[in-house]
This record gives sequence, structure tokens and C-alpha cells, in this order.
Amino acid sequence: MTILARALFSMHHRLVHVPRVERVARALSAQVGRAASLLDVGAGDGTVALEVARRVGAQRVVGVDVKARPGAALPVVAYDGERLPFPDGAFEAVLLSDVLHHCARPAALLAEALRVAARVVALKDHFRFGPVSEKVLLLMDLVGNAAPGVEVRGTYFTPGELVELVRGAGGRITGLEWPLRIHDMPFRLVTQDRLQFAARVERPAEGGGR
Repeated sequence: MTILARALFSMHHRLVHVPRVERVARALSAQVGRAASLLDVGAGDGTVALEVARRVGAQRVVGVDVKARPGAALPVVAYDGERLPFPDGAFEAVLLSDVLHHCARPAALLAEALRVAARVVALKDHFRFGPVSEKVLLLMDLVGNAAPGVEVRGTYFTPGELVELVRGAGGRITGLEWPLRIHDMPFRLVTQDRLQFAARVERPAEGGGR
């Protein structure tokens, strides 16, 4: 890596990554409420999950990822990107933070998260509103995932597509924070709060209630 590239990644970490961790954790925590145990799917370096755990009072926190990062801040279990290696209801809450748009079959992974969650799945992801916003999101993804080497598919959801995705996974949206502020100025001029959201997803009540 060149000196310029290292400098750019360092600046991105300080000005974008660090504030993002705090804001994403706050948004996810608001959707979770209190929880004794958490599973973070696509845990990365584990910093978001640990901050969520601190906020919601979770004593047990586990991560899964297709590529475990050395030095992650929490225990991370390898998985195949779709099937979670845990029994039904193993965790009170499951986190999916900027994960679904990387999946080949996002509905399948969301269904797995709902299976493993005893109570709630908290999502943080992106909305697209046309070709311009799609290109902006792709650029954000490429920059943000260059250092860890995460595959970028460039698949993002419209609000309507999110509703259908959740329904297809057997869940329902019971909470939504949108627009969602993640970045500071001047980055917000490009990234835009309206492209970010956090949501709470639960299984429908038994017998087709609510």
C-alpha cells in the first residue's frame, strides 16, 4: 500500500469509521431495547456489537462472519454467509448492520436471523432512490470495504423492496428510523441521511395477529 493510500485509509478511519460506529450502535440499540444476549451477523471488527451490548445491557455477545478478522473485539464464529450455526431462539436479539446488501440471497439470511432471534432482529442498511443514489452507495461501499477486503455487490433496496424482502423472510417491520444521520459534514453532502435507515424486524404473532 502506498503512503498516499495509507494516509487516505487513516483519514477515513478517523473521520468516517469512528463516528459511524457510535451512530450505528445508537440506532441499532434503539431498535433492540434491552437484551441479555446479542448475535452480530457480519461482525467485522466487533466494535459496533460491543457498543450495542453496552447500551442494551447484553452480557453475552457473539459475532459471525464469512471472514473472521484478526484482532476482532469479540468472539467471531465462521459461517457460510447464509446458514447460522445456532439453534432456534439462541439469542434475544440479532444485529444485521450493512450486511443484507452484500448477500447473494438476503431473504434467506434474514429468515435465518429471525429463526435465531428469540425476540427481535435489528437492521441497519441503505435505501436507493434511483441510479444516482445507487452509484453514490456503490462508491461508499467500495471505499468503506477496501481495507477489510469485503466483496461489494452493489445491491441496494428501495423502501418497497425492503418491505417485500422482510415479508419474504417471514418477518414484519415494527420499527423504523429514517432518515438516519451516520456521517458528518462535508461527507453528508454526498452520503445523505435519506440513504440510511435502521429498522426493527420481528416474526408475526402466533395466529396471524397484529
